[in-house]
Amino acid sequence: MITVEYLLAAFTDLSLQAFDIPKLRGYFAHKYANDPLFHNHLKAEKYSYRYPQIQYRIYKGHPALIGIGEGIDAVKKIILDNHNIRIGNSSMPVNEFLVDIRKEEFGQCEEIQSYHFVSPWMALNQDNYREYIKTTTLEQEIRLQRILRGNLLTISKAFSYTIPDLDSIEVEGSFRTVSRNFHNIPMHCFTGQFSMNFKIPNNLALGKQVTRGFGVVEVKNSRTNVGHLVTRNI
Repeated sequence: MITVEYLLAAFTDLSLQAFDIPKLRGYFAHKYANDPLFHNHLKAEKYSYRYPQIQYRIYKGHPALIGIGEGIDAVKKIILDNHNIRIGNSSMPVNEFLVDIRKEEFGQCEEIQSYHFVSPWMALNQDNYREYIKTTTLEQEIRLQRILRGNLLTISKAFSYTIPDLDSIEVEGSFRTVSRNFHNIPMHCFTGQFSMNFKIPNNLALGKQVTRGFGVVEVKNSRTNVGHLVTRNI
């Protein structure tokens, strides 16, 4: 295992719903258009497929950003800027925020860890979901376990971590299908819980569209650390 670092910045004087995350991302992507970390687009309209260094969340009902790797310094720089976050027709000034820099264990381990998804896990796209529902319950379970292992490779790469023995990672889970609108297209995602001999810190995410808050993981029965609450002088 290794120790990884990430930053959580939540705007605690604002309240948003999960369906507002694309608009939250749009606000920061527009304001910091010259920094691809905020929108994950490279030059010449190319998209970056690496694990996003800045991700958008709803944290305890508040809009939040997660920064990992290069994203930590990027989020540090912008949290003290003046922000009037526009969601629909509303413009909301930010005067209070929670900042929490966390260092946590990450990686393959001997003990089984138990988790649950606090937001829907987008494991499949539309095409392979059609294939998925044609298979037996056992085949579906095996397929989701295999996808979870593949998700570990993606997130591990973001922390420059090499999984010692991917095949020996034991995965068990209980999932329920839920539908979520994505770009006005209904997407089939999963909620539920799972266990594996791999440590994942709270607030990190697995699967597709993690930058928009999908697939956020939390350790079952964990105690949430409280960061530093900062109030802007107004």
